[in-house]
Amino acid sequence: MKKKLILIFLLISLLLMSFSASAQQGLTLQDLLPESNKVPSWIKPGLVAAYKFQGGSGDQTSAGTGQGYQIYVITNIENNMAYGIGFDIFIAAGYPSYSSSIKPLKGVVYLDPKEVQDEVRKAQAAGFPQGMRQETGTAGNNLYYYLLESSDNQSMTRYFFVYDKNGLIQQVRILEKYGDGSSTVINVDLLGVYQTSLPSINTMPPAVKASPSYQLYSSVSLFGGTTSLSNPTPFGTTSYSLAKSTGSILTFSSQMNTSYGSKASKSYGNQYVGPFYIHPQLLKTNSILNIPQIGFSWTVAGRGQYGGILTQVQFSGSPIAQFEYDPNSGLLISCNFPTGGGMYFIAVLSR
Repeated sequence: MKKKLILIFLLISLLLMSFSASAQQGLTLQDLLPESNKVPSWIKPGLVAAYKFQGGSGDQTSAGTGQGYQIYVITNIENNMAYGIGFDIFIAAGYPSYSSSIKPLKGVVYLDPKEVQDEVRKAQAAGFPQGMRQETGTAGNNLYYYLLESSDNQSMTRYFFVYDKNGLIQQVRILEKYGDGSSTVINVDLLGVYQTSLPSINTMPPAVKASPSYQLYSSVSLFGGTTSLSNPTPFGTTSYSLAKSTGSILTFSSQMNTSYGSKASKSYGNQYVGPFYIHPQLLKTNSILNIPQIGFSWTVAGRGQYGGILTQVQFSGSPIAQFEYDPNSGLLISCNFPTGGGMYFIAVLSR
């Protein structure tokens, strides 16, 4: 059952990070959505959108469910796309999982209503490609819906968005069906929209020039927290390098090597944070990010195990993840966070 619960978290995280693979090989949600020509005027850096989600995954022999929260802090607008820091917190059978990253927020926090209407109208006139389906219409109470479906003979992915007249996404319903008979269902609902202050940072941190490698470990939480981990077990390595720079958005390539195989992937960063760094200016304050309305904070917690600055993410009054950075360059030295089932992921800088 633990494996099933961890699988649920991974499926949900992949789907809702806007980089999930659709039923059409190689496509992502961002590829399937209408091309963005503008960002709604209400989307500005410092805006926070918080969502609660519930999900389940199963097949003919087993199933599991869980729930969690997604918190998006808008940081950048670049090339008609809004980007932000996304924090995903998932809880199944009492065990938390955590992840965070910079991600594009179209289809996650907002849609442009006119772009959606124009896209569906054009698609209907031209005829949908095989396996594709799109619809839009009213959903009552001054709300609108957008249905987006992609399928082939092996699998099917369906997104159902409900948004207001300004394009703020209120609900998302996701259904994934797979060729082996298993399926995943996810329901996402808006909790609230808030505002937080972001410092004015116009330069990239020195760490973005690094190409770091990390030793990866797994561990079990002895007493249900980040500070009581058992002896960690090494299971692989991962490395990062800068692949592309587009204005204030950086794209990094990463390579993870474990006993189970190798995996290449990409991730985003900006002037505030990235997959292996933070801007040192953010380490000079006690509070990196604080959203009191939902009990979420990211704070500086003193010196870390390796001599860097230790930071801690808290949710609902409990620490959930720790990150230690070099105070001068902002390079990540180590981190640990839960991955479900009482297990923790640990990374330590090796070069």
